[in-house]
Amino acid sequence: LFLAAALAAAAPAPAQAPPTTPYLRVEAGAHTAPVNRLAVDAAGRLLATASDDRTVRLWSLPDGAPAGVLRVPIAEEAEGELYAVALTPDGRRLFAAGFTGFAWDRSFALYIFDVVEKRMIGRLAPLPAPVVHLALSPDGARLAAALGGTAGIRVWDARNGRLLAEDTSYRGPARMVAFTPDAALVTTAADGLVRL
Repeated sequence: LFLAAALAAAAPAPAQAPPTTPYLRVEAGAHTAPVNRLAVDAAGRLLATASDDRTVRLWSLPDGAPAGVLRVPIAEEAEGELYAVALTPDGRRLFAAGFTGFAWDRSFALYIFDVVEKRMIGRLAPLPAPVVHLALSPDGARLAAALGGTAGIRVWDARNGRLLAEDTSYRGPARMVAFTPDAALVTTAADGLVRL
């Protein structure tokens, strides 16, 4: 509850509400479009997959049995396509983003889910570009995002959504973010640089 309240306070009110028009979706039991990213909890018991089909699917490991589906708000065209996903080490919270929020906010958003309850609990917004990759620090305290275009990267406190840092000096799209075992952040970008 604290996290949801903190995230709501951290995110400005949207310019418009997400669409309420229902979209008929066939539940195929698996992704129906390319899978863009994977995430695993620290114990290796839960796998999350993010897809262009606008879903995050959860899979129990090691058997690979379906464990749930998380859905983000969607609209026409690319709205709702998911390019990035990250799980907290304990597997209780999930972060997902991509081409998300633009249809009604004219900016992008990162969605936060309670994995146990399988429901969205908040969002981080506004973002200037789609999120293409996410990473959590080994202790689950920091969340880093690589943004498209030349928007660079952002780092938040993963527990309350407070922005901790950003780097907008990228001359090309940020591609990947990763934390080392000692929690240093490493990024790669299309400008040919690896940053630590």
